[in-house]
This record gives sequence, structure tokens and C-alpha cells, in this order.
Amino acid sequence: MALLESCRQMIPESLKRHVPAILKHPVATRRAERLRRDLERFRREGRRFVPPLASFAPMVMVDVTARCNLRCSHCPHSVLSNEQHYAADMDRQLCLDLIEQVARQSPASLLRLFNSGEPLLCGHLDEYIAFAKRLGVRRVSITTNGTLLDAERRRALLDGGLDHLEVSIDAATPETFTQLKRTDHFETVVQNTLAFCAERRRRGSPCQVDVSFVWQAANRQELEPFRSFWQDKVDFIHIREIHCHNNLVDDRSAAPPPEMPHRHPCPYLWNRIIIHHDGRVRFCEADALCEHVVGDARRESLRAIWLGPAYQQLRRQHVEGTFDHPFCRRCSDWRIIKWDGL
Repeated sequence: MALLESCRQMIPESLKRHVPAILKHPVATRRAERLRRDLERFRREGRRFVPPLASFAPMVMVDVTARCNLRCSHCPHSVLSNEQHYAADMDRQLCLDLIEQVARQSPASLLRLFNSGEPLLCGHLDEYIAFAKRLGVRRVSITTNGTLLDAERRRALLDGGLDHLEVSIDAATPETFTQLKRTDHFETVVQNTLAFCAERRRRGSPCQVDVSFVWQAANRQELEPFRSFWQDKVDFIHIREIHCHNNLVDDRSAAPPPEMPHRHPCPYLWNRIIIHHDGRVRFCEADALCEHVVGDARRESLRAIWLGPAYQQLRRQHVEGTFDHPFCRRCSDWRIIKWDGL
């Protein structure tokens, strides 16, 4: 009970009221059972417990494009969009090869066809989704800002068999949306999202539709109105705390993260692999410029990179509590990156 109480105290007061909604998430029951087992192991082995390493990444994030049509204030793209090497698409054949690897070696892994950019800007996205589903990948997901989610794209995504769509909205009013997104397309995004939900219902599609809200100083007063508007319209509402992305994004105006007496190993090293649009593989989502590479998907298989020496050395450092890697050493987001976060 003391451990559970400690875990409860780590949740910010402003987010505690949303715990019941989280428990309604489609995967909550399975995760709760896994958490119960993990807590038992935590009691036996101490705070540096990590789950067994999967033979293939449970989540594969493929950066189909680094281009974006928005400059959201909480996103690294607002800082890096003028970098010439940053704004580009992944080579089509490379992306198809990556999808084929996932389908052949771990079709149960979550395939997320996005990372730093707006996936609907990628001209081959519909092809990638259909290809993945044809090969047997069980769950294909994208996150979009929703501005380009028009009738044609809605039909194409559902025709291809998309399993999960998350729309990043982050505001409950046009004024706050414009402040955060630096565009006035609030009503367009809301209507596009509602129209996707309606098209999904009309077809009887199992595609899950979520919306998300990055909680920060500029929108904290709109958290409840946001939840109230979307709670009966989508499958799930993600409430996330702002990340500073290794100081690329200034998060000092947001509420401070919960203080934790000990730093835990980063779950990113155990639950995901991230392929940059040029094929390089980075271990952290915050490394937007891909300056800390653990492999190259143009020359190595994803499994070889995932189980390779660079990844394994990082995992050992985190389990031992040394955090010797320079990128990890200066990370402040670790406090709000949860092992079983949604």
C-alpha cells in the first residue's frame, strides 16, 4: 500500500481527476494486469527493475516525413523547421522495407507512421498503411494535427485499414488554439475530426479515434472544457504534460514536474525504436536532429539495431543508474515519462 500511495502522489493534482477515464481505455485491463505483475517484481528487485527486453521493438515509429504545416509552440518543429536536412520525406522503398520487416518479424508491434512531421503531408502515406495491413501488421497508427483531414483523406485512411488515429488539438477555444498552433484552423480541425468519427461509424470501421491535449501554461484553464466537449465523441482523450525536448522547447512556464527521489530507467529504451526520415535510428524522441544515432536502417535490420551493442550499452547504464550518455545526462523530461504512459 505504501508503494501504491507513493505512485499516487507522483500524479499532479490537476490530473488526478482523469484517472477514472484512463481506466476505460481499451487496453487498460491488460495494462493493469501487467502493472500488477510488475509491482510484485518491483517489491522483490527494487527500483531499478525493468521488464524483460522484447526480441523486437514493441513500437516502431517511422518518420515518413519531417515536414509540417504548423509551428506548434510545444513542438521541436517550431525551432527546427528551417533546418534544410530536417524538412524531408523518407525514401519510399526504405519505408516499404521497414514495414515489411515489422510484418515479417513482429506483426503484433504497434506501427506508428509518424514522429516529427505531419503524416498527411506524405504523398505515400495511404500506400504505406494499405501495404502494412495487407502484410498482416495488426495495428497501424498515425497522429495528425487534423488540418488536412478532409473528405478525400478520411476516405483513403479508412479504405487502407488504419487502426488508430490521434488528432492533436490542445485547445478548447479558437484563441488558445491560435496561440499554441500559430494558425486559425481551430474550427476546421474540430469539424474534420468529427467528420472522421461520423465516417467511421457509417462504415462500421473498428478504427480507434483519439484526441490529445498537451497540458501547459497557455491552455491549462481549458483542460476541463476540452474533456467535456470530446468525452462522448471520441474513444479516448490523451492528457500529456509538456516536454522540453532536451531544452529545444521552453517548458518553464508550465507547472513543474513531480519531484521523484530516484531517477528510473527510461522506458523508451525498452518500448520503441525511432527511424528518422533519412534512415538513421535514434533512441530518444527528444533527439529531433538525430544527433545520437544507435544504427542505420539503410544498412542494418531493425532487429539487429534493437538488440545491438549501442542500445544494450544505454540500457545497462539506465539499469545501473549511471546515465552516462550526454543526451540522457541533461534530460529533464524523465520525470514525466511514465513506464506505462498512454
